[in-house]
Amino acid sequence: MQEETEPKHSEEALRASELRYRRLFETAKDGILILDAQTGQIRDVNPFLVNLLGYTYNEFIGLPLWEIGPFKDIKECKLAFLELQDKEYIRYESLPLETKDGRSIAVEFVSNVYGLSGGTRVIQCNIRDITKRKQAEDVRHRSDQQTRRFFEANPAGSYVASPDGRLITCNSAFARMLGFASVEEAMKVDLVSLYPDRASREAFLGLLREKGRLERNEAELRRKDGSLVHAVENAAGTFDERGELAEIHGCLMDASERRTEQQLRQAHKQPLFHLKTFLSKAGPGRTIVYVPGKQMLFEQGKRGNAVFYILAGAVKLTVDSKGKESIIGLLGPGNFAGKECIATVRPRRTASARALTNCTILRIERNEMLRVMQHEKTFAAFFLDYLLARISRYQEVIMDQLLNSSEKRLARALLLLANFGNGGKPEAVVPKIHQEELAEMIGTTRARISFFMNRFRKLGFVAYKGRSSITIRTAKLSRFVMA
Repeated sequence: MQEETEPKHSEEALRASELRYRRLFETAKDGILILDAQTGQIRDVNPFLVNLLGYTYNEFIGLPLWEIGPFKDIKECKLAFLELQDKEYIRYESLPLETKDGRSIAVEFVSNVYGLSGGTRVIQCNIRDITKRKQAEDVRHRSDQQTRRFFEANPAGSYVASPDGRLITCNSAFARMLGFASVEEAMKVDLVSLYPDRASREAFLGLLREKGRLERNEAELRRKDGSLVHAVENAAGTFDERGELAEIHGCLMDASERRTEQQLRQAHKQPLFHLKTFLSKAGPGRTIVYVPGKQMLFEQGKRGNAVFYILAGAVKLTVDSKGKESIIGLLGPGNFAGKECIATVRPRRTASARALTNCTILRIERNEMLRVMQHEKTFAAFFLDYLLARISRYQEVIMDQLLNSSEKRLARALLLLANFGNGGKPEAVVPKIHQEELAEMIGTTRARISFFMNRFRKLGFVAYKGRSSITIRTAKLSRFVMA
């Protein structure tokens, strides 16, 4: 009886194991292909890959991998198969494929060779769709390039450094101001050595740790030749998860040069430049316009000839890819829209901007924007500071999209809305945004947004006041985001 029972148990265990594998295979959220290790013919394909590439199950089965539509144009496919037979493992970090309906996608492709009972060998290919991650990386790369161009063009001395005095990057104006022949030479210097004494440096770091941001901070710095320069600096600190100062982003202006500039202006009876006046009043190349809610400011792909500075209201930025519109950001008072138009000779809009609420906006002509960036150091330093802050925000959004839950992404979006002209108050009343728009922005469904908003209301994070506004309790919501 024991001899008869043991084979039955073994068969049952084998069937149970095969059933578990089949369930995993059928429900996997990555594409899986099973190939014959000798011929490369496809033995099996899971439903996820069928849906991802748009080919039917029967169009896969029995054909070699390199004869299937998405892989036909990849010349190295057959060579890679021969290499796989030899090494038994191949990985592609990013492989471009085309679906049956013509869409381009990017996938991570990992292949392993396995031996089965009876000496049979198969290849399992795991295919993960990384299109969104790739698009996010491309957006970040383009933003980094654009920021670098602004960084280099800034007439003020800009730098990024660690608290211990190590320069991470700086621009040519920074090197020239401190008497270095090149950026490369400046990068070799310890920032601590630029201060007349260590106490001055420690006082600067102490203020930055306390306030997080310093504006028009005056300091004596030492040039390469030992002479002193009186500098005025705007600096912002970035902090790690423990609240420790991690990096310093600074902009230096030579105060002596500014005094000379003021003297020249007075000699030629030219008015002094006032940043607040420039950004709040109409003037040469600047007009104040009223934009009603839902009206378009500019469209993706059209020529750009102006930058828009938001004085009141909220604007949403969207991109259109093959007929599908996605929200990529919300902008409130104190933000610029359409700034990419000053970065190229023949500027084209990379996104569309539409008023989310009634808006008051300062329209600055492209030529006027270029003029003040070139001739007004106060504005150039302010604008670069703004761009660096926006890049940091974009990076946070990308990390949010890749790593955080949709619930926390919604919380961050609400905090962003609350900061529109709020001035750091514990509560903010903001225009009510449609749940469909919030769903697009954070990458989930309207039903999930409704569920989370109801939950936030029960927890006291938000309160609805009629149909037109939301009260956001920023302190409570911030604690939830940081938890």
